[in-house]
Amino acid sequence: MSKAGAKKEDLAEYQTQVILTILHIMGNLRHSGMSVLSEVELSYPQILVLYALLETGGSTIGGLSQHLKISQGVISRTVDRLADKGMVERERDEDDRRVVQVGLSPEGNEFATKMITYHVDKFGDQFNKIDRDDRDTFLKLLKEIDSRLEKQALEE
Repeated sequence: MSKAGAKKEDLAEYQTQVILTILHIMGNLRHSGMSVLSEVELSYPQILVLYALLETGGSTIGGLSQHLKISQGVISRTVDRLADKGMVERERDEDDRRVVQVGLSPEGNEFATKMITYHVDKFGDQFNKIDRDDRDTFLKLLKEIDSRLEKQALEE
């Protein structure tokens, strides 16, 4: 095999390992929150929507769809289920009645804050064991990859 072919195989293996590791970390985060989640039964997309609303302070279905890279149909159904559980509130825009703003209810805000705090504490325990420069490099690389993927998605 040529050096170029070997490099391609090495890169493909590296990429696969990175993606699988990220997915594994996400699974560990979700699993580690199960004790907190036991209070309210939520699906993974529901948790993502709660986190997005906590981050953005509120949004439309379309805004959540773009933010989370999930179809509007899935977001709409997820918001419906969260509203049924009292986690989110919907309000029609006064200027354009077709637009519905979605925000966390007081209960949803409390729950999402509790979950994110739990995960930050879990991550903090692990990141405290890693050198500061390595953490900074890790975050810089993650942000660069995210930015490039975002740019690529916009071009497609």
